[in-house]
Amino acid sequence: MAVIAIVIVLIVVAVVYVAYPPGTKTNTVTNTATVTTTSVSVSTSATPTFAALTLQAGGSTFVNPVMQVWVAGFADYTGGAVTTNYQAVGSGAGITGILQGTFDFAGSDAPVPASTSANYTAVKGPLLQIPETLGAVAIFYNIAGIHVNLNLTGSIIADIYLQKITSWNDPSIMAINPKVADLNSSKALTIVPVHRSDGSGTTYALTTYFSQVSSDWNASGKGVGTSISWPASGELAGKGSAGVAAYVSQTPDSIGYADSYYALSNKLLSAAIENSKGNFLVPSLAGVTSAASDFTAQVQANPTFPITNAPGAQSYPISTYTYLLVWQNQSNQGKGNDVAQLVWWIVTHGQALGPPLYYPQLPASVVAIDESLIAKMNYNGTPFIQA
Repeated sequence: MAVIAIVIVLIVVAVVYVAYPPGTKTNTVTNTATVTTTSVSVSTSATPTFAALTLQAGGSTFVNPVMQVWVAGFADYTGGAVTTNYQAVGSGAGITGILQGTFDFAGSDAPVPASTSANYTAVKGPLLQIPETLGAVAIFYNIAGIHVNLNLTGSIIADIYLQKITSWNDPSIMAINPKVADLNSSKALTIVPVHRSDGSGTTYALTTYFSQVSSDWNASGKGVGTSISWPASGELAGKGSAGVAAYVSQTPDSIGYADSYYALSNKLLSAAIENSKGNFLVPSLAGVTSAASDFTAQVQANPTFPITNAPGAQSYPISTYTYLLVWQNQSNQGKGNDVAQLVWWIVTHGQALGPPLYYPQLPASVVAIDESLIAKMNYNGTPFIQA
């Protein structure tokens, strides 16, 4: 049975990958033939009932590759009753969509401050921020003749984006890559940084990391955020993670950042980043999982605690959780039930679909946190799912 289950998971991943390539949204058709149109409160051990509808959602491009697999898997789980149109428009747009009510749920790699959602909570209750998966922010590049994973430090990457370091053969880069002879060239090798043009949780994770490791970044006053005041010239701006990866693929001597899926699917090399113990690590499932385990207690106390610059010797330094944003108080019973069931399915059944796309499974302790948060979702005080 275990072998059969694994085969089924791999088939679902392969089929949905072809049907929903990264950077696209899901086009859906609602099937109403086999479901009722009223929802009821259920426990996770009961057979759920679904309203027949299409959920509207959007946000994080970081999570989009696995999100498209999840929504297809959940549609199958509901017998085609619940379909989901998830638009990969960036975490900033996802936050705006959930606050303004155009999205039934949103994806964001950046937590939403209570002050941002305060004007909406009187009716909708707290905005629940539920860790859905985690991943690595890869730093990737396109340098002619370089076919190895370059070593980089957080302070060097920050200085590249501040344009304090402007050449790939800068002494600071060459010093930690002594065996890469092609860097020792008379050619200028001018670096072209590529950043996000839209509000991005990936930018939030990267700038959180910069704030922890770079005195130059902190002195610049740019701070931490989904949108940053990047240098006015000398850099390119890509829309979404796919846009950043596309620019780097097309631009000689460029550097960019996104979830490691986008680097690998575009055949771009990722740098080995120096972690807090002095080890240079490329993005990996093990490195992200290690970073999460370093902060188990902190995440249990605060699910939106950042896991960048983790202290473990094998922890990848730019690791991050990404979140599903849902309102605690739902105004539509059927839709609210479907959202609650989808979120529960993602943090339980859906986790097995993450690793083939470079997203580790959530730690068991975080799944427990998630289930307690999902149990708060309700219609007129009645929870959709009992923890």
